[in-house]
Amino acid sequence: MTYNSQIFYKTLHTEPTRKAYKIHLEQFFKYADTDYDHILKLSTKEIKEKVQKYVLHLIDLTDKIGVPNPNSYNPMMTPIQRYLELHEIEFSWKNIKKFYPTKVPTANKLAYTDDDIRELLGATTSLRNKAFIHFLASTGVRVGSTSKLKIEDVKEIENGAIVTIYKDEIEEYRTCLTPEAHTSLKKYLAQRIDRSSESVLFTKKNNLSPLTPESAQDIVRNVRKQAKLSVDNGRKTTKGKSQNHAFRKRFKQILSINDVQESFTEYMMGHFTGNSMAYFSSIPDEKIYNQFKRAIPELTLDKSQQMETKHKEEIEIIKEEYDGAIKEKLEKQDELMQKMALSLATTKYMMYEKMYAECFGGENPNLEKLSKLMSNEEIADWNSIISIVQREKDWTISKGTESEVMLRDSKQKNEIKEIIELAKKSGDTESIEMFKKMLEG
Repeated sequence: MTYNSQIFYKTLHTEPTRKAYKIHLEQFFKYADTDYDHILKLSTKEIKEKVQKYVLHLIDLTDKIGVPNPNSYNPMMTPIQRYLELHEIEFSWKNIKKFYPTKVPTANKLAYTDDDIRELLGATTSLRNKAFIHFLASTGVRVGSTSKLKIEDVKEIENGAIVTIYKDEIEEYRTCLTPEAHTSLKKYLAQRIDRSSESVLFTKKNNLSPLTPESAQDIVRNVRKQAKLSVDNGRKTTKGKSQNHAFRKRFKQILSINDVQESFTEYMMGHFTGNSMAYFSSIPDEKIYNQFKRAIPELTLDKSQQMETKHKEEIEIIKEEYDGAIKEKLEKQDELMQKMALSLATTKYMMYEKMYAECFGGENPNLEKLSKLMSNEEIADWNSIISIVQREKDWTISKGTESEVMLRDSKQKNEIKEIIELAKKSGDTESIEMFKKMLEG
């Protein structure tokens, strides 16, 4: 390759672009009987004449055999224009373009349907092919970008994944995998020999050699030959569907009708306008995936799996509602029990206030005097209710020392004995037995 051609191809940033430009440039050179270096030595007038004659030659072919397609003139002539302008050979291309034939409706405009993609998946048994088809359908990526992907470019998030396209390049962006597509990809990778994070995401059939841009293009083409799609496999109809770009069209349509913000849709397709690249570089994966989730139900191809997920979500909602109702019921029961406990405690407090009236009357009951008058059982009962009826102050009665407890117990026993003697005098045998049991207990 000559110096002039090397300089030109250095200005092109992608290999597919370089290959396409080389084909169109050398077709022109062959017709014009010139080359990269010789054409630069001609006068501007001579070069313009060669370009005009080439365009008229192409038009003649279009009229006779329909090739090239009228829509292909710009892509075919742009490499010639850019090569000449790079070497400062300029003339009015506006007049040249006046010769181009009128464009015709674009062929293969339609997007794949769910049924189309299911047909493709059903036409192959290869885990690689299935994962690749799911990948294109879920991410909407250009098929040419898949050969550069590595396993580490796929980052799991929730049940799906975030995929970084053109990592560490100026065109870097992120898109997403549905849970369905991510599952298919994991099945494919599980049977691979090389599954290190640095290895390529998709390989050729031997599972060893990296996928090339050409072999990536061939995957869907070969599967599509086996499938029975109700579309024209050629490129001569406006109702056709392109081999790979139809995935991308479906992706954009589904995201657009499922309320994914337009800026996120364009970003996930690798489209950048203004400062959008700088803006999205700081957006976390979670926010991108949250937008993408709105389209997951329609992007998902296995609707039974989708229904199962929806069923689980509905069960979870019902369970949450049921748990909430039970919690509310328990809270009401707890509130009722607290009211009952307060009512009982208040009644007991009033009973003690009446029994030991000499200890009440001031702002606070005389706790020290109460401790001497009450039995051990009464003190325990008082302490259990007082925290319920009086929460601002601590009216707990201390049982005192061990000797005080014993003394209190002894005093109570003497009182019971006196009651038994009185019962004997009155002949109340039933009361005698009851108080004897109390004494023994």
